[in-house]
Amino acid sequence: MTQDCKECSLSNVCLPNIFDKGDTKKLDKIVSPSKTHQRLQSIYHQGDDFQSLYVVKSGAIKTYITNSKGSENITGFYLPGDIFGLESISKQYYLNTAKTLTESLVCRINYQELAHLRKNTPALSDWAINLFSESLASGHDFFTCLSQHTAAARLANFLLLISKRTSRSEQYQRKFHLPMSRQDIADYLGLANETTSRAFTKLVEKKCIQKMNKEIEIIDLRQLKECSNLNQRL
Repeated sequence: MTQDCKECSLSNVCLPNIFDKGDTKKLDKIVSPSKTHQRLQSIYHQGDDFQSLYVVKSGAIKTYITNSKGSENITGFYLPGDIFGLESISKQYYLNTAKTLTESLVCRINYQELAHLRKNTPALSDWAINLFSESLASGHDFFTCLSQHTAAARLANFLLLISKRTSRSEQYQRKFHLPMSRQDIADYLGLANETTSRAFTKLVEKKCIQKMNKEIEIIDLRQLKECSNLNQRL
């Protein structure tokens, strides 16, 4: 498993980056070997006992809560390098269901072992604080999307965020793939499916983006930022 972590392209943003070369064996206690999950396979279910955090190594994950009528309300999308399950730590049961959007490779982090190891690893505490900060920032970005009054502005925000998350930097990935369906995007943004479709059309007509099925190319970044109504922040 340690070898699996060391060879991972995401090791510089994940747990292996915390430990010195001689200490990487500590990972054996907390990280299980990455496991392949097929498309639309559940990783955990809402209400299950909380035991682990998960890291997306490849593919994409969505999390959602199921209401009393059985409808899904999407709470997040996770791309390679993202860690999910954080919101369930305090309750000790999973607050939502996690399901793959595509065939995905996922690593599991045993939380109890992680918490125990953190007591004697100062760098791990710093990593955890940064991790929770990123989670809060992600939640802020979500509510920023919803704060926009027009569907085009919400969608523009969403595309800009996915662009940055795909690049895993402050730079924008000009070409990227949307692993989620249009219906999932609509649900996440609080829009009707037809409204989301019209918003895509509007951004294409404004020559902000090109769209071929789920493949997106940002043609005019400045214009897309203006459509988001958050030009200064983004």
